[in-house]
Amino acid sequence: MELKKSFDTRFPPDQTWQGLSDIHLVASCLPGAAITEQVTADEYKGKLSVKVGPLAASFDGLISIERDQLQRMATVTGKGADAKSSSRVSAKMSYQVTPGADGGTHVEIVSDISLAGALAQFGKAAVMQEIANRMTNEFVRQFENRLAEQEAAASATSAATEAGAVASDAADGAAVPKPAPAPQAAAAQLDAGNLLWVILKDRIAGFFRRLFK
Repeated sequence: MELKKSFDTRFPPDQTWQGLSDIHLVASCLPGAAITEQVTADEYKGKLSVKVGPLAASFDGLISIERDQLQRMATVTGKGADAKSSSRVSAKMSYQVTPGADGGTHVEIVSDISLAGALAQFGKAAVMQEIANRMTNEFVRQFENRLAEQEAAASATSAATEAGAVASDAADGAAVPKPAPAPQAAAAQLDAGNLLWVILKDRIAGFFRRLFK
């Protein structure tokens, strides 16, 4: 079963591509999804919980990703099984990031999904399309919120770094006051010399007065 979806985001293509390349960020934005273990650089174990009609299932499986950085394209393949319902799912999803309107981004998604077991009887095209629409809308909302949080955090860090640099430059450029000479010490030395001269003058004068009496 092939499903096609697309969405637009206000964030630029590079930022959107980086966000979509973070598998943990993507999983946190996708309802019912979680990454449980990283196997290799491009392979992960994960879980996806969905409800199709009256049947709820939780699939445990393996996910692999191939990325084309230059074209901003990626292909995600995965398969999993639900132990309770004995249902199985295999999927291949390709997406491409392209420039959108007003500096934003347009993302095209093509998915090929195969269901087997109890879940397959409820997984009709119309039902699966409705589930895809609901999950995509929620994903886009969460994804944009996460990108906005990252943007705000980066701006705050940049502002703090700039403020620290300005403060450091101001401290480095400030004149270091030199200690002023100690006028008290000079005055004390001068006064002591004068006092000694006065004493000697008085004693010499007294000596001559006694001598010529």
